[in-house]
This record gives sequence, C-alpha cells and structure tokens, in this order.
Amino acid sequence: MQNRNIHPAENYDPRDDMLKGLADTIQSLVEENTLLKDKISIGQWNASEIEKIDIVQTLEELREANRILEIDNRTLKDDRNWYQNRAAETMGSRNYWEKQAKRLQKIIDQGGQNV
Repeated sequence: MQNRNIHPAENYDPRDDMLKGLADTIQSLVEENTLLKDKISIGQWNASEIEKIDIVQTLEELREANRILEIDNRTLKDDRNWYQNRAAETMGSRNYWEKQAKRLQKIIDQGGQNV
C-alpha cells in the first residue's frame, strides 16, 4: 500500500470560490432588497419625519437582534447535536463494556474454565 501525501492544493476547486462569491452576492442583494422594501413602506406611511426616523431605527435594531438570535439558535443546535452524538457514542461504549463484564462474570462464575 502506497503512502501518498495529498496536498491541500490538489483538492482545491476554483468553483468553491465562485460559489462562495455568489452566495455572498445573493446575501448582499437580499439585505439590500429588505432595506429598499423598508424605505418604500416607510415612505408610504402617513407619519411625521421624526416618526419615520424612529421606525427606521427600530427596524434596524430588531433586525440586528433577530440576526443575533438566529446565530445563537444555530450555535445551540450545533452544540445539542454534538452532545447527542457524544451521548450515543458513550451509550454504545457502555453497552459494549457491560456485555464484556457479564461475559467475564460468567467465566468467573464457572470457575475460570473457559479462560
């Protein structure tokens, strides 16, 4: 069996960079679209300029708070999944060692004849 060293450059795919760039562009366009919708909505709102400024600030604060909560939620889900996986691995290991202990106890109970 040959021991081949694989360099990261050999796994590089320029399409990954293009996809990342496109995803960033899409995200920027979504944010810009949301801001434009807000401006249109606020522009049509029958309120004073002070009220309009206030609602713009409130929307910005709420959107930022929502963005932070979404990040926290993703983090909590990732942590939960990690702990669930570790718990499953631990249970599997516990079951294995429990079977081994029972097997050894059975051998001991028989006077060690099967050793």
